[in-house]
Amino acid sequence: MNYLSSQGANPTGFVGSVVTKIWSNYFRDLSEWTLASVDLDEQHTILDVGFGGGANIKYIKEHNNESIVYGIDVSEEAVKTATDLNRKYVDSGEVILTINDVAYMQFEDELFDLVVATQTHIYWEELEKGLSECYRVLKHNGTLLITSEIDKIEYHLPEYKNPNDFVSLLGATGFTDVNVKTSNNYVAFICKK
Repeated sequence: MNYLSSQGANPTGFVGSVVTKIWSNYFRDLSEWTLASVDLDEQHTILDVGFGGGANIKYIKEHNNESIVYGIDVSEEAVKTATDLNRKYVDSGEVILTINDVAYMQFEDELFDLVVATQTHIYWEELEKGLSECYRVLKHNGTLLITSEIDKIEYHLPEYKNPNDFVSLLGATGFTDVNVKTSNNYVAFICKK
């Protein structure tokens, strides 16, 4: 089970390539529910943290063709899969995908209108530092949108199974305006800077 769990955090090799393709379908409902939490037309520069198979990025571009979407992931397999899925946007420069760790992002301050992390914060090795980096790269009045399946938080981050505990952590990293939304097994943290 540890091997499969590690593939969730950093997909590699053949298994990683399969996993990233599966994610695009498996997380479709979660992705759509997540992105329905914001008005995509108002978002011009967007960052998808841990983009996996690239389905979020494709959804964003299909619903806001004017946006520039950046994506970071620690997995080379994810970059390959997401590039293939979003080839026309990558080729036109509307989507820029890189290998990068959320805790050490190489973006300028206040670059993004929206930062999205769908089912990924549970794998961040340095959660608080990653959240601080998200705060740093968000524009004033920008939105950080973190979503996950509740049972995955309970498994990977049991110290944050109570959403209020995670809201406290978000507050410690600068986010003081946080709304929590739940639906079935999903939870969203909608954080304004």
